[in-house]
Amino acid sequence: MAFRAAIRRFRAPQGAIRGALLLFAAVLLGAVTAEAQTSILRIGTGGQSGTYFPIGSLIAQAVSDMPVGPGCNSSDARDGRCGVPGLVAVAQTSNGSVANVAGLQNGEIEMALVQADVADWAFNAREIFTGKGRHDRLRFVAHLYSEAMHVVVRREARITALGDLRGRTVAMDEPGSGTLVHVRNLLSAYRLSEADLRPVYIKPDLALPRLLTGQLDAFFIVAGWPTKAVSEALASGPASLVGVDADAATRLVRQNPFLSYGQIPAGAYPGQTTAVGSLMVGAQLVVRADVPDERVQAVLEALWSQRGQSLLGKGHPRGADVRFTDALIGRSLPLHAGAERFYRARGSLSN
Repeated sequence: MAFRAAIRRFRAPQGAIRGALLLFAAVLLGAVTAEAQTSILRIGTGGQSGTYFPIGSLIAQAVSDMPVGPGCNSSDARDGRCGVPGLVAVAQTSNGSVANVAGLQNGEIEMALVQADVADWAFNAREIFTGKGRHDRLRFVAHLYSEAMHVVVRREARITALGDLRGRTVAMDEPGSGTLVHVRNLLSAYRLSEADLRPVYIKPDLALPRLLTGQLDAFFIVAGWPTKAVSEALASGPASLVGVDADAATRLVRQNPFLSYGQIPAGAYPGQTTAVGSLMVGAQLVVRADVPDERVQAVLEALWSQRGQSLLGKGHPRGADVRFTDALIGRSLPLHAGAERFYRARGSLSN
């Protein structure tokens, strides 16, 4: 009954965060203990064709209260249950990092996956957030993995370098996405702007069919590899990846310390026989400052438990890169007090 009441009270937020949800209802309905007061943890992710949504869904599964059964082995359970007592976590699709920090600041969500640079800019009201006020409710929880800029092109368009995008029809992702921010910066490194292209502002899952039918020449997505839209594009045959050259990347890395130059490894996608140069940025788990310390600490205990790591590692290729040893890499936001308590107890923070 507690779970049913919580779901009745829950409303999908409007505006920046879209209402497409992943609820573990089949497992959780009626499963939360009657003794525990049920709470909802809304996790902002990204589009379903990217990596934030599947990783966020696995995190939601790892931390949600559930009984022994599918997703909760008896060896993982405490008192016959897994996850955080009384917690139901929900992975929500969104426009991406920019929308997620707005959702956190506005109280629409409690936790989110966010690009490291977007989180820093929002907190300090810099770059694209200049003049918009500090998003001072953001707190760091964990570094998850590195994500890469993917540039997917239609082979018949004969685009072999980013400079060839001039005059082409290109999907740059939606406003509110971290991808769009980086695409604009990347174009400037090639002395291009949106005015030099025929830009379309749609998500990769909508861009993919247009690319395959010749209506688009290219689309961008910043995501951990492999990501669904890119896998489907390359598996279809008429598409390939174009790399970011080292000189352009170096210019951007000088401007943005959260970026690095790396490679999408050979074999990450169907038919991709060589490594592809790319810009990399950290994906972080960020929480709202007013989420109770005990709740954040309990979420981290579940996330970094043997079960949580197993779910991530088996559930998605990038999930294997979510490691406790890297949890505090690249943080610039204040650490949430509950997270500080957790990491200090684990010896990751010095006294």
